[in-house]
Amino acid sequence: MAYYNKLVRDKIPELLEQAGKKGTFRILGNQEFESELKKKLSEGVKEYREAKSEIDAAEELAELFEILIALTKVHELTLRELDEIRQEKARKQGRFHERLFLIKVED
Repeated sequence: MAYYNKLVRDKIPELLEQAGKKGTFRILGNQEFESELKKKLSEGVKEYREAKSEIDAAEELAELFEILIALTKVHELTLRELDEIRQEKARKQGRFHERLFLIKVED
């Protein structure tokens, strides 16, 4: 028997059953769900940073995107609202297209 104690995707019970295994699950409350999503976000960033190939990196980016979608819902935002916030920040501070790396600022 293996213990995981982590947030999993919705189809994991079905996939376990198809593999002839049985999982024990519980439904998380709002605060715990947000906390577990934040853990997943940290794990996903770590896995993205450690990706060994472009395919692995793309899969980790997709996982991060799924986590961001879930967090957007936790904060009662639509993806459109999140994108509007992103665009406003880009309008005020720019994007990352120029690849600028700040070394120092002198007074």
